Amino acid sequence: MLDRCLLEKFNAGTPIYAVGDEPGGIFGIVAGALGVSVASAKQGVYTAHFALPGSWFGQTAAFTRQPRRVGLIATRSSQLLHLPLRSIDEIVKHDPAAWRFFGLLTISHLDLAMGGSEDLMIRDHAKRFVAILLRAGNCRLTRSKDNLPVEIDLNHEDLANMANVARTTAGTILRKLEADGHLDLSYRRISILAPDALRKMLRD
Repeated sequence: MLDRCLLEKFNAGTPIYAVGDEPGGIFGIVAGALGVSVASAKQGVYTAHFALPGSWFGQTAAFTRQPRRVGLIATRSSQLLHLPLRSIDEIVKHDPAAWRFFGLLTISHLDLAMGGSEDLMIRDHAKRFVAILLRAGNCRLTRSKDNLPVEIDLNHEDLANMANVARTTAGTILRKLEADGHLDLSYRRISILAPDALRKMLRD
């Protein structure tokens, strides 16, 4: 699979693909980060998730050969592995059982969606917001081994929509978390400094 992948570079703000685009291959994040968007009949296209290195996307269109259900955009300078659709077809033609491994990506996305749905059931709006913030930083349950701050390229409006709170409420929560030393806020970027402390807030 890696032999067939192309290493591609994207500048910040560059779309990888959009909701409704023709089906294509899959992409894995080597470096950088992606905003993941979906579309609803009422709200239109909006940011629903934030993805960091190690994440893969695009397998659904490879299975269905239908238009893309989500969109991806580079939120900072990024490097992605791209496995084109024709290369996927070549792999599974040689080894039909390989579809199972591509299917595991869908299972991981299902787990992510189920976890996100559970977080959105949290009644306390501040705790719900913290849970979504941690999930966006891929540190909802565990922290990274390097213990470095986790940087999230999302603005207040994006996070407010993701956590189902008002934008003013999101701003108030973020400023308090920064004052408590848990976050560092800058333009369109949030650094999670103390994920362990934030997870403890959810347990208390």
